[in-house]
Amino acid sequence: GLVPTDVVKGSSACLQCQIAGTGPFEITWHKDAKEIKPSAKHGFSQINGTVGLEVHKCDAVDVGEYQCTVANEVGSCTCKSTLNLKEPPTFTKKIDNTATVLGKMAEFQCIVEGSPTLSVQWQKDENWIFEDPKIERTFENNVATLRIPACEATHSGKYTCQVVNEAGQDKCVATLTVQEPPKITEKPEVIKVTVGDPVNLDCKVTGSPELKVKWMKDGRELQSIRQHKLTFENTIKLYSVGVTQSGVYSCQVSNDAGSVRCSADLTVKEPPEFVLKLPATKFVKQGESLRLECKVSGTAPLKVTWYKHDTKVTDGGNYRTSFVDSVAVLELHSTSFDDDGVYTCEAQNDAGSVSCSTTLTVKDPPSFVKVPQPVEGLKGKDVSLYCEMSGTAPFQITWFKDRKPLMESRKYKMVSEGSSATLHVIGLEPSDAGEYECKVSNSVGSDTCQTSVKLREPPSFVKKLSNMTVILGEEVTLVATVKGSEPITVSWVQDKDHILRDGDNRKITFENNQVALKVFKADATTAGKYTCQLRNDAGSVECFANLTVLGL
Repeated sequence: GLVPTDVVKGSSACLQCQIAGTGPFEITWHKDAKEIKPSAKHGFSQINGTVGLEVHKCDAVDVGEYQCTVANEVGSCTCKSTLNLKEPPTFTKKIDNTATVLGKMAEFQCIVEGSPTLSVQWQKDENWIFEDPKIERTFENNVATLRIPACEATHSGKYTCQVVNEAGQDKCVATLTVQEPPKITEKPEVIKVTVGDPVNLDCKVTGSPELKVKWMKDGRELQSIRQHKLTFENTIKLYSVGVTQSGVYSCQVSNDAGSVRCSADLTVKEPPEFVLKLPATKFVKQGESLRLECKVSGTAPLKVTWYKHDTKVTDGGNYRTSFVDSVAVLELHSTSFDDDGVYTCEAQNDAGSVSCSTTLTVKDPPSFVKVPQPVEGLKGKDVSLYCEMSGTAPFQITWFKDRKPLMESRKYKMVSEGSSATLHVIGLEPSDAGEYECKVSNSVGSDTCQTSVKLREPPSFVKKLSNMTVILGEEVTLVATVKGSEPITVSWVQDKDHILRDGDNRKITFENNQVALKVFKADATTAGKYTCQLRNDAGSVECFANLTVLGL
């Protein structure tokens, strides 16, 4: 019988069958039930027991079912076969571009169809791939696979898969990208700068594009703002101005293949600064101790130096210095006027220096050396309260009346010159009587003194003279009780015009607010009308009494 035949287009196909029997034979060929005659297209042959049909330059029209009939006188038989054209190979699924990461697997796979026998070969960058322990290749069930279990950078490139059979060939192409994760090749560990100086943090990096960069400080992301300029050209630069704090700066560089971090410890050296300065001026009482203190910030180590005027103050003697917990202290054990002056504290470190000063004045507190006397004044007249003090001027002087401070006015004139102070009370009236106080102070102490102001009182009788009767030759006394501001002048008059004075028989006294006229022995001249007159600068008063002598 005939065997089915596959043939490449354009070539010849030979259909043969074996025959047995007694010749001569009559042989006829049919294609698709139509008889074929010998021609340029079809050639018949019969050699011994084999009959053949040769179909030249096969084409699509030659495809079909062929039948050979052999007959002799006894009978006939037929055999059949089919003629097909061989198919060239084609890809029903091509290889795809693929990307992987260094060290990871990559695979290309495609599916082909076409007449057997199909053979597959691979190329990389136009070069045939020969046996390679790092590359696995399989071709089973029309599926061709190329697999690289652990990619290296050199595996990147253009891969071609070519499939071939007798009828033709086909190829497909794809690229493999092996991405390298970023790697840091150079980086700083520690950077020291002064506040406000620009900082460059340089990291050198390798790795496949596209590399993404993220900056962090102490684990928090930094934005690329005016303050931080981030540039990237294989060297990553952090350019930062006015860094305010130390910390760990790190940059994370990543691509699809991985990420890496570069860190540097940035120490910002801050110049010293006074967070608490010395007071501009300082006053101290002579003999007392003094403590000057100020507080400093800045990067350690900090050094503190004290100066008086421009001379360095050393620890010892009257001075004691200390610098603990950012607080610089200068203590003076006891102060004298020699300690007056400008004291300066200077703080310095690697990043700079700063100083602050105070002007010290040593003073004596004020003390009254002369105090105003209590005063009685005439109504309508002025009185003055005068005092003197010791101590270091200038003084602040305040006057009080009945505990209330007084203001300069038409009523009060206040004068202070150097170490004395005077209060003038103008036009005395009853409301001006009372307790007055003067307070003197300077920056290290104060003192007070008190006095009183009264109005001068005109004289008056608390108890007037009484009419008296006396026996001739006996003793008699006229007595009155008086009051009023001293000095009081006392006058006695008898019968309107006879001014009386002390004499042999008469004694006039004025003591303990009592005025008295004593007659030792009453006689005829003793009888009469007596007038007692009292007078001072505030006024005068008089009272009368009749003295009767019995036994005349």
